[in-house]
Amino acid sequence: MKRTLAALLAATLCSTAATIAAKAAEETADQSLVLFGEHASNAAAVQIEDQLRVRKVLDNLHRVTLGAMDQQADRDIADSIEIAVNSIPQSADFLTKRDNAALVAFYQERSFRPAWFEDGKWTASARQLIFNLARADRDGLDPADYKTPSLGIVRARGASADTIAEADIALSLAITRYTRHAYAGRVDPRIFSKKEVTIKPHYPDSIGALDQIAKASDPVTTMRSYNPQHKGFLALRAEYNRLRAASTTDTTPPVAEGKSLKIGMRDERVPLIRRKLGLPAVEDEAEANLYSKDLAKTVEKFQADNGLIADGITGNATLAVLNDNRKDLVADLVANMERWRWLPRDLGDFHVLVNIPTYTLEVVKNGKTIHETRVVVGQKAHKTPLFSDEMEYLVVNPYWNVPSSIASKELLPKIKADPAAFFSNTNYQVLASVKGKTQVIDPAKLDWDRVEANMVRLRQTPGDYNALGDIKFMFPNQHAVYLHDTPSRSLFNRDYRAFSHGCVRVNNPMEFADVVLSQTAAWDAKRIKALIGSSERRVNLDRKIPVHLAYFTTWMSDAGTLQLRPDIYGHNKTVKQALGL
Repeated sequence: MKRTLAALLAATLCSTAATIAAKAAEETADQSLVLFGEHASNAAAVQIEDQLRVRKVLDNLHRVTLGAMDQQADRDIADSIEIAVNSIPQSADFLTKRDNAALVAFYQERSFRPAWFEDGKWTASARQLIFNLARADRDGLDPADYKTPSLGIVRARGASADTIAEADIALSLAITRYTRHAYAGRVDPRIFSKKEVTIKPHYPDSIGALDQIAKASDPVTTMRSYNPQHKGFLALRAEYNRLRAASTTDTTPPVAEGKSLKIGMRDERVPLIRRKLGLPAVEDEAEANLYSKDLAKTVEKFQADNGLIADGITGNATLAVLNDNRKDLVADLVANMERWRWLPRDLGDFHVLVNIPTYTLEVVKNGKTIHETRVVVGQKAHKTPLFSDEMEYLVVNPYWNVPSSIASKELLPKIKADPAAFFSNTNYQVLASVKGKTQVIDPAKLDWDRVEANMVRLRQTPGDYNALGDIKFMFPNQHAVYLHDTPSRSLFNRDYRAFSHGCVRVNNPMEFADVVLSQTAAWDAKRIKALIGSSERRVNLDRKIPVHLAYFTTWMSDAGTLQLRPDIYGHNKTVKQALGL
């Protein structure tokens, strides 16, 4: 009906213009007849003036007609958007439902005005966004996930109000999906077991994202800002794009695992190791398999560059890094970028980051690493979980309350085999509930053949042999995982350091304590050391410190070198499979 009225109005205006033009022409003709014989020059001037007047009238009428038609067309687009967004089908999928709800709210707040069209054509912002959504792979995302409409949809080319409305909504949906993927990732961390990963996706405000991008003077930068802005992510993304642009890859076959190679040893793998390191082949066949001093020196530099123990010995840990021939490296980088999206956007101006594949702990203050040390993490059978929490207190001279799984599977069989020997040679206590109260029980008074794991609790008293050492750093969580000292210090000298039952053992714990306590008044490592050897003591922190247990197998060093580590838990492989890489 609205379109019919518009057409009628246009026809009426055009008819009126024609009538005025005809009348003006008639008057001009009459004047010509009267004036031509007497004042030829004056008659010509009047005729020209009248013609100009007629043209001006017609031009003004033409503008009025088109303006009215444009206004009506814009109202038609808004009507079409309102009908379309209010007719979006219901979905059982949570993310689809969330995206659709954002679209409805966004257009309702705009009174259903188009966000990306003006005067029936795409805005400059819309064109930039469409172009950049097609290049979403720059951010480690898949452009195929963001279906954008054709730039050829323009009213002047015959696009209807319904077509323009559909295109406007389609672009809004593409932007919504992009910002959600950029912010929270495409892989839900909850595909992992709760024992392995307890990270809930943190989705962006999709309505706010659409509104912010629509109003931005630089919409592309605003849209891409929904990717993590952490220094680690940005450096990895830059390297990812550099590698994608590179045309060469290492096609050298992997070096087989075997005995660790030292200076003077001979092994058939040596020529291949030399190729991997970019060294020329040894021409003398008798010496080709010799692990020489020069080779060891090159290996040592490679180890230092890649965060390994720089001893010049080629063991399996060194081979694991050396064997990454970059064939799957781009996919590895995408998977690691994905896990950056799982971390909180605000890591904390003072925080602790444990990277499990590198067996390292960093304390970061205002974006700079102020302390770094080695750690021992969980075995493959007892993986250290991925999650974020806050450190609240330290415990000096801690008891070790043995987890029930360790007690039942490892300690109880040893106790039942010879209770007297077990308790005489260890510093374990037995606790049980007696008349509603937990008490220490003399193990000699128990019939261990009849004792089950759920009947008693075992704990190790403070001391030199306590599994937690002299101190533990507590960030209470559902996994009962924490950072702690250890009497088994030799493990820190190994490249492979996945030996714990899930907790994280910290090398040089007193140095770490000193850094942690820098945020708490009146406490430092010196005061902590003075407490060692006495009873258990809790030290509360003045300020909670964010702790992030993360999993990155690739990252960029401060020197700008790509670092690679083995996928010890297989998490990287799982993420790549979920992404279809």
